[in-house]
Amino acid sequence: MKMSHAGGGKWRREAEQLVVKPFRLVTTTLLSLLLPLSFLLLSRLSSASFLFSLIKSPPETKPSFFFSIFYYTNPAILYGVVSSISVYTLVLGLTTKITATEPNRSIPFYPHVTIAWLTLFLVQISVGLGLEGTSSEGLIIGSERNFLSRLVFFFGLHEVMLLWSRVIVRPVVDSTLIGGDTAGHHRVEETAVERVALAVSCGTLWWWKLRDEVEALVGVAEAKRALLLLLLPIDGNLNVGLDVGTVDFVNWWLYYMVVTIGMVRIVKGSLWFGMILLFEQGRRRDPRGVSTAPPVSTASPSHYDDEGDTKV
Repeated sequence: MKMSHAGGGKWRREAEQLVVKPFRLVTTTLLSLLLPLSFLLLSRLSSASFLFSLIKSPPETKPSFFFSIFYYTNPAILYGVVSSISVYTLVLGLTTKITATEPNRSIPFYPHVTIAWLTLFLVQISVGLGLEGTSSEGLIIGSERNFLSRLVFFFGLHEVMLLWSRVIVRPVVDSTLIGGDTAGHHRVEETAVERVALAVSCGTLWWWKLRDEVEALVGVAEAKRALLLLLLPIDGNLNVGLDVGTVDFVNWWLYYMVVTIGMVRIVKGSLWFGMILLFEQGRRRDPRGVSTAPPVSTASPSHYDDEGDTKV
């Protein structure tokens, strides 16, 4: 009977692993995409605000209920969360050392699981309802930039999404599937499959939507500035909506902060790769350099007798 119970428990644990691990991977990947989707929503709202400012008469068709909520109210939740995660990513990128160890260990602060739950819930509701009420048809794309600039923004966006996944998404998912406060010391280690899944999903979304539409974060501010410089000498009574406001400045600031994060990541990655090459080159020149060095003992000079009780 005991053997049968032990065998049944082992089979149950194996079945749970076969179900929990794929479900955890898919859930973590999808919820991590909320961060780049937040950038997409902010760019669409910025474009829609600029287009409506060019229309002096109200639109003929009444906007949908969801669009009214997120157009006529300031999306403070998204701006607060995206700005906080982006600033935190930039600070960690500038202050942490270049190491190849577990990236979770370089994160000094994790919010409580309750705060992570609330943040994830608010962002999911805001992004879901916001994208429901907006559309990419008819929105401006923004100023054209070269592929290198867009690629740097992608690297920065990927870094921000990784921190969002490690600080907010994974603690919530692990606390639900595993239990306990996983934001503490008992976190589940991040696997290479999870990193690849996050990179592929972020790259796919960026190539499909973000690489063009996210340019509106800076394109709207630049378009307003160009129109002001063009029309101000002709007509002094311009539409007030063409002024570069606080939201336009925040969008511009977010875009270039992500670009800065991408540049920091590229520089640190290049330095890490260069250190690896120098180490390999030095080891090839002196293959016995490591072995000839005397071993360093970290043990105390004192020793113990055979009984293990008295220190000599």
